[in-house]
Amino acid sequence: MDVRDLRWRAVEQAYRDHADDVYRVALAILRDPDAAVDATHDTFARAFDRWEQYDSNRPLRPWLHGIVSHAALDALRRRRVRTLALPAIGRVHEAAMAVGIEDDPARHVADREQVAAVMHDLKPDARAALILRHYYGYDYAEIARFLRTSPGNVGSILSRAHGTLRTRLASEPSEPPTDLPASRHALR
Repeated sequence: MDVRDLRWRAVEQAYRDHADDVYRVALAILRDPDAAVDATHDTFARAFDRWEQYDSNRPLRPWLHGIVSHAALDALRRRRVRTLALPAIGRVHEAAMAVGIEDDPARHVADREQVAAVMHDLKPDARAALILRHYYGYDYAEIARFLRTSPGNVGSILSRAHGTLRTRLASEPSEPPTDLPASRHALR
């Protein structure tokens, strides 16, 4: 068995063990199930290409979360460029986003629909930082590595996001807004 076969088997095992977690991080950043699936695929393709960079003395999941954070943020940048370059694509994308995320395996991430609605309005880096910190328990330094920023900036991002969540949740009605499908608010 050659090195490529060993790498292939290792990445296949990583996919079986961590694909759901990787998808949840991608979905939290992208807020689009199809784009999250694409980012998950890209993550494991990048992991295969960069397998020699993985330090087997460290946990695999944080390494994959770093890759998916970069892949999802790259996808958002590409999305913004396409939306600016071709306004029609942006309108089609907005219509697709309005469909919701009914069959999403990450519905259990948020306990309340209001949290998901507020998180939807946050910037992608704030959503990513919140998910990586509170769902996966990464420290500021790890999140900073994933998001290519400093730990101090992660603290600022999280502080602003927490403030926004507190303010918006205090002013949100107990029922989800009726102008969007309820499933769009649920990350449970």
